[in-house]
Amino acid sequence: MYDNSSLPKLLAKENISIRHGNYQTPWFDIKNRVLGLPLWKDMGKDVYDLFVGHEVGHALETPYEGWHDSPEKLQGCPRSYINVIEDARIERKVKARYPGLVGPFARAYAKLFDDNFFGTNNLDHTELKLIDKINLQAKVGDHLSLEFNDEEQVFMDRAMKTEDFQEVLQLVKDIVAYDKTQQDDEEEPNTPENNDENDSTDESQDSMQDSMSGGDEESEEENNDQSDQAGDEDQGSEENEDQKREVSNGKEAPEGPTSITDEAFRSNEHKFLDTNEDGTQTLTVSDINKEIRKKIVISYDQLAEERLKQNEFINSYQQSIIDKALENYGPFMKSVKRSVGIAVKEFEMRKAATQWAKATTAKTGVIDVNKLFSYKTNEDIFKQTTRLYDSKNHGMMLLIDYSGSMCDSLPKVLEQVIHLVLFCKQVNIPFEVYAFTTTNRALDTYDLRHQGLLFDGDMDLDNVAMPLLTSSKLKKKDFEESIKNLYVRSQVDGWTSRDIISPHEDYGSTPLNQALVMSHHLIKDFKMKNAIEKMNLVVFSDGEANSLRAFSDNKLRKKKIETQASWRDVNIVVDGKLVKSEGGRSQVTQALLENLRNRYGINCIGFFMADNNRAFNFKVDQIVNTTWAEDARKAAQQEYRKNKCVVKVNALGYNEFYLIKGGNNLSTEDDDFEVSSEQSRGQMANAFKKYSKSKKANKVLMTQFGRCVAQ
Repeated sequence: MYDNSSLPKLLAKENISIRHGNYQTPWFDIKNRVLGLPLWKDMGKDVYDLFVGHEVGHALETPYEGWHDSPEKLQGCPRSYINVIEDARIERKVKARYPGLVGPFARAYAKLFDDNFFGTNNLDHTELKLIDKINLQAKVGDHLSLEFNDEEQVFMDRAMKTEDFQEVLQLVKDIVAYDKTQQDDEEEPNTPENNDENDSTDESQDSMQDSMSGGDEESEEENNDQSDQAGDEDQGSEENEDQKREVSNGKEAPEGPTSITDEAFRSNEHKFLDTNEDGTQTLTVSDINKEIRKKIVISYDQLAEERLKQNEFINSYQQSIIDKALENYGPFMKSVKRSVGIAVKEFEMRKAATQWAKATTAKTGVIDVNKLFSYKTNEDIFKQTTRLYDSKNHGMMLLIDYSGSMCDSLPKVLEQVIHLVLFCKQVNIPFEVYAFTTTNRALDTYDLRHQGLLFDGDMDLDNVAMPLLTSSKLKKKDFEESIKNLYVRSQVDGWTSRDIISPHEDYGSTPLNQALVMSHHLIKDFKMKNAIEKMNLVVFSDGEANSLRAFSDNKLRKKKIETQASWRDVNIVVDGKLVKSEGGRSQVTQALLENLRNRYGINCIGFFMADNNRAFNFKVDQIVNTTWAEDARKAAQQEYRKNKCVVKVNALGYNEFYLIKGGNNLSTEDDDFEVSSEQSRGQMANAFKKYSKSKKANKVLMTQFGRCVAQ
């Protein structure tokens, strides 16, 4: 269970970040102040607040050696006893810090007690040891009646007043001593008949004392083996220090006296885990760290600097290709302006129609003298004013797939992008254009983990890079340069272009899902900075997203529960909210898009460039959710032959989804409209018809784009 309660937000002031993941028990990274919490079943908000509040209390107050099941041996202090007294201390403090937890704690513990999580259903409460009475009284409280004699009440009062961990240890030692005196008082006097039994008891007590003092060589050796094993991912003293900072989860049998209620609760903890029938959990990955997000986005300034360095090594042949490409730059830009006019006109018409459709007429309170003569028959003699509906501030963000398979389609896509960008510029729509690929060398897993930026259960980054190709915020000179760079790459052969681009623009694979997770944060900031009310996200891609995986820290492998394979269901924590997907790559993409639409109220437009008929038909199958959709395929092919694209509404997570055949089918060039005086009227009509048809076919985006964004 991942709950969206306000509790984690309250903890921000404590400088603690919380990660929910596929863990068996909680863990805490003391150095980086990261608390890992398991995925629990939905047992109600009270139980969730209890679990989170309890573990946060430990994170705020408990030293490493005081955590549940810590391997540290504390002389004379049984671990089970420490758990009880330390729980009482940290829960008292966290409830004082957050008074809103008092009620949930009381109700949750009462429920768990009734469900026998403390293992007391068949026990006589009057026969419980002192440590168990303290445990029940501290946790369950008024829900049951427990009697303490005068001596026991002193210990109970002390348990509810301990301030630091040293006081906890002292109280534990005193309770152990008290238990021993009670045990001695209950023993019968020695007799010749039971000397052998007494010898055996003495040996048992000596063995127990050795265990409490940490003198068991075998236990120490086993403990050392576990420490070595937990740190074998990266050898060296630094890794061993990392291990000491994190709470381990040993499962050895308890040594020395125990609290039966504490042991019962620990043994029932697995019942809290949200597992499937086969004992696995749905893979859950946490959001991308804020500092890592800064490394993923490549600013335009950084991009320009990298391009300059790359251009130092261009040979004369490559330079001649660039120069030749730029020869047609002027005519191309003129044709762009003509094409953009189509979308601008459509946009303005739709925008105006929306304003007038929602216009309101109101009385001004001022008498219209031209109507005064009719006051006896006309009640409406006041002037009226028509107020146009306020148009919303629009915004645009484009994501372009820079995977290797886009090599053939990318040049034409970039031509289309230039059209869209100049359209936005002309109608004053703020915009940002990002590529997404897998060429980010700054995302070294080892470095990020040791910088305290990457933790177990975080999203696998897949070396995602998102270079900012152009933006409405660029200075005029930089903006013109950005458009020219897009144009040059659209004219240069795909693989040749690798010599004139920055490393972050190189062809990679398709980290679309990571890019969509990033888009949550980018769009949120973009809308805020630009006061955007109507946001559009446009995605260009030609394939399925890469699989989404979780980073796995081997030091915590004992704490992990088995998860499903990566192509099965995935849960993603994005900006504090849980996004659930039922399936693999494409289903994750759809879930993320739907979350973007619902959470931020954005319009998602997708363009899929099919490399061939097989890819085209496969995407049709996905849209209709059928393995072999023969009728849908035929209908789509007919629609494509007619309009040069297939448009589907509310498909695959997008508000509008455009299925296009890639390559030259994306061309933005117009056929020439050539006629002569020697042609007949019919020939001229056919030439104009052909020209109009090509214009409609080639400008796949521009004929519909104005309508989309004006809605």
